[in-house]
Amino acid sequence: MQDIRATYLRFPAWTQHFWTWQTGKALPGQEPLLRHTWASYLAVTLGLFLGGLTISTVAVGVMFPLWYLALLLGWILTVTGARMMVLVIAHQALHRKFSGNASADWFWGEAVTVLSVFHTFQDFKEEHFDNHHRREVFATEADPPVQFLLNLGFRTGRSRAAQWRRAWAVFLSPVFYGRGFLGRVGSNLKGGKVRLVGFAVWAGWWLSLPFWFPHGLLVLVLAFVLPVILFAQLSALLDRLGEHEWLAPRVPEYGHRYYTAAATSARYCGAPVPPRSMPAGRQLVAWVRWTAATLFYHLPSRLLVVVGDLPNHDYHHRYPSTADWTTAAYARQRDIDTGPQGPAYQEVWGMGAAIDKVFRSWEGSQEEQRHAMSYR
Repeated sequence: MQDIRATYLRFPAWTQHFWTWQTGKALPGQEPLLRHTWASYLAVTLGLFLGGLTISTVAVGVMFPLWYLALLLGWILTVTGARMMVLVIAHQALHRKFSGNASADWFWGEAVTVLSVFHTFQDFKEEHFDNHHRREVFATEADPPVQFLLNLGFRTGRSRAAQWRRAWAVFLSPVFYGRGFLGRVGSNLKGGKVRLVGFAVWAGWWLSLPFWFPHGLLVLVLAFVLPVILFAQLSALLDRLGEHEWLAPRVPEYGHRYYTAAATSARYCGAPVPPRSMPAGRQLVAWVRWTAATLFYHLPSRLLVVVGDLPNHDYHHRYPSTADWTTAAYARQRDIDTGPQGPAYQEVWGMGAAIDKVFRSWEGSQEEQRHAMSYR
């Protein structure tokens, strides 16, 4: 199997930390250039989210020349920040590993899920911490993410092509976004008093814009509803589709500690760098393709879907209580360098390839799937 990350060594040494971030995979023996504290990570994430909202709001409200380019930048920053708030900050808070203080973790978990108009921190905890991480529930039909996908019409026994057709139908479905929005709002409305007040103030601010801000209705729709509600919802679906090899049979030899290993791979955002040995003409074509794929596929995937420590989600499931969540890529590689105690790590390159892997695993007949489930 080709070591794709090693092909990036064709670039200068001073660029390697960038490639580690962009791909999500560290080099053997590589140490992090920067170690975030929980407070600095929080500051950067909130800065991305609020900065993105500010850029989008000003761009639409003022409509200066080329304002739509600023709006695009605002969307990217907003979605990146929103997903990091949920998938890193709130996620680590669920595991009581964000700040290390239970009360502070609960506060920040509530705060970031209000800002991102996500489900309440308690609902998130019940889905993820209380169910998804339970050994008897993980990646089975009882797992909330699996139920979510089944409710969207994904089915075992269908061909890979049929699964992708279903995926595109969901991506473009107003019903999918409408139900997602109503579910998020409904969760907030059932929250406690403090949660309700916070949600009312945040929602009220944005809903007031049409009455006093220039192009206020357009600001509400373009700067807030599209990135925070619709784009973030699409990001969540893309992440969930490739997060694990859902319904994969367990491997008894992995034991109780590594029960997630068979269904969990690292998801890396990159492709092999063209080698020097390739003829000049072919190399030029290969570089054009590689650059286009990096700029328009792998980099957007890293920024908008496989955010934060998600590329190394398999490391999280092996060590859910790790304090190295801010440097997960380096921690996972260090575990490999020293010889992991459990089964060998798995990896897949490309967000779409991770989703395709799930669809391929579901291609077998329903009878085969039931047979596999009987051995769980």
